Amino acid sequence: MSSQAIAATLMLISAGITAVGTISSMKSQQAALNREKYRLETESKMAALAAAQEENARRQYSEKEKANNLAYQSIAGYADDSMSFLNMNKQIIQNRNKDIADIRLMGKSVNLKYRQMAFENQARMEAVTFGGYTSAIASLVNGYGNYKYYGSTSTNTKSTYKTPTNENFDPSYGSDY
Repeated sequence: MSSQAIAATLMLISAGITAVGTISSMKSQQAALNREKYRLETESKMAALAAAQEENARRQYSEKEKANNLAYQSIAGYADDSMSFLNMNKQIIQNRNKDIADIRLMGKSVNLKYRQMAFENQARMEAVTFGGYTSAIASLVNGYGNYKYYGSTSTNTKSTYKTPTNENFDPSYGSDY
């Protein structure tokens, strides 16, 4: 086996190793993105739970305020249907509903943020997968091309590069600059 064939074989082996390395790197990046996806899903669920807990806490606080008003009303002698008592409870309910709407809006905003991050990760996953396989295939094709080109043992191939020994070489080309 000639040294030219050995070099060509080594180029092919090198291309194979490069392709394996590229695929390994791609798989590692995919695993990292999958872990990130799981983390985002978990954080999204935790944020939804925190929003539900805040909503429940606000409802409990509202009920406690209404109970306090009822206790005060019973001591003060207000009638159950007095406008002052009904207005206080109405304001408590309005404030509670406004606060709960704000809590839900913030929960939806946080959920949207997590969904956008998950979408970006999915796009990154597709890009990593496509790029990894494309790079691996390009490496293999390049290695095979080098193997075929440099592995040929034919002695009648001529260089296609212009060198000073070629008859087409013009030493005066570009000298006017």
